[in-house]
Amino acid sequence: MALVITVRLLTGSYEAAEVDDRERAEWPPHPARLVCALRGAARGELDRSALRWLVEQPPPLVVAADQMWSSRREAFVVTNARSTSGGSQTHPGRTNQLRVRTRALPADASVAMIWAGPVEASRVQALDAMARRIPYLGRSTGIALVAASAAAEDTPVDAGVARAVYEPCDLLDGEVSLRVPYPGFVDELEAQFDAGRQAWEVARYHAYRRRRAGAAHAEADAVVDVAAGGDGLVPSAYTDVLVFQFSGLRPQARLAVRLTEALRSAVLRATGGQAPPALHGHGAPGRPHVAFLALPDVGHPHADGHLLGLAVAVPELPAPERLAVLRAVLGLRHSDLVGVVALPVPRLGTVELLYQPGLVRPWGASPQRWRRGSRRWVSATPVVLDRYPRRPEQAVDEVVRCLRTVGLPEPVDMQVSAEPLLPGAARLRPLDLPQHAQGRLFRHVAVTFERRVSGPVLVGAGRYLGVGLLAPVGSGGDDA
Repeated sequence: MALVITVRLLTGSYEAAEVDDRERAEWPPHPARLVCALRGAARGELDRSALRWLVEQPPPLVVAADQMWSSRREAFVVTNARSTSGGSQTHPGRTNQLRVRTRALPADASVAMIWAGPVEASRVQALDAMARRIPYLGRSTGIALVAASAAAEDTPVDAGVARAVYEPCDLLDGEVSLRVPYPGFVDELEAQFDAGRQAWEVARYHAYRRRRAGAAHAEADAVVDVAAGGDGLVPSAYTDVLVFQFSGLRPQARLAVRLTEALRSAVLRATGGQAPPALHGHGAPGRPHVAFLALPDVGHPHADGHLLGLAVAVPELPAPERLAVLRAVLGLRHSDLVGVVALPVPRLGTVELLYQPGLVRPWGASPQRWRRGSRRWVSATPVVLDRYPRRPEQAVDEVVRCLRTVGLPEPVDMQVSAEPLLPGAARLRPLDLPQHAQGRLFRHVAVTFERRVSGPVLVGAGRYLGVGLLAPVGSGGDDA
């Protein structure tokens, strides 16, 4: 019998935020958060024994709404700490502080977590008793009804029309990262409580992939696409985007090519001379290559264009080639320091990068920032034209030619400029371009398509090495 713990969100919302970005809603609920709630409801050693058994099991399946909207609200909240200066009119000796509350509004208010494997009836009873004592999940305003039960292991997992199954997977196949319990997690929680520290500090992340319900979701996506003004979502050529954030460094955008060249060289060395053609770029005519991106801070009023991180975008490849590329990229991580990459960069020294796929802050260093669909795309780094136009007015035609080269649809609107068109967009000099692209004309562009296009969108002669990156803007993207 498998263990199933169900959560019914009685308010229709899930009041919880991402650990590293309090302005973004957490979805789906993380298994570690549920275990924290169970520990808070535990009574006696029998309950703690059942919990210790639970955290020793492999990460569970999570069945939750496939679609979610989020909302934010700001309010001044009275602090618990006393202050001689005061500040609160109704609570003397305390102050008010501005707090941002974020919540998820899922299409379906029920969540299930399923631990496969045999479970004794006594443990199910103990866990069910704890679950029924949980008043809320997330913040105290997120009232929930929680229960535990047993189900036959061969019972098919039915996500239903509005839900999807999130299943644990290998890091290479992960779409999202969820915080999960692990052996010893209960003892770590108790130690954190005694020390007055936060529970999330001792959680660990695990990769999950989403298994959708099928045709119903395809139909729903089509409705969204038509409402957005198109006939469907144009897929990206890139199936995997792995992001490395800078640690303690804010490089200027003019270093984009130097840094991406260093990352490409490191990945090629990691293959041990067995790099597939899509990685080294030779012997793969007409096929997208692995692209190395520099991710600037763009698209918001305070954007200053400094680089937030580097990324590797992997196109659709045969399974053996894809696995070889991902292993080489992830193999850059330091064996003794989780997620740390020491990248040697000529004339700069060693630059420290962090690979932490569970984090979403800053937003510009999140894969979703560059992958989401939009009809309007604006250059974050300038586009190097494939051919030098004979007359200035032909620059638009050459940009259209660049779009066709990478398989993008015909634009319905186009703007070409020598100056950035997006807050924070990179201002580069000719010597800042990749060596093979130096001497060519480069421009900033803003492109609008009839249909939504998913990213990352890479255009122009330098698209595989640090330039030609477009950012989604407006409906379905980010506002400039």
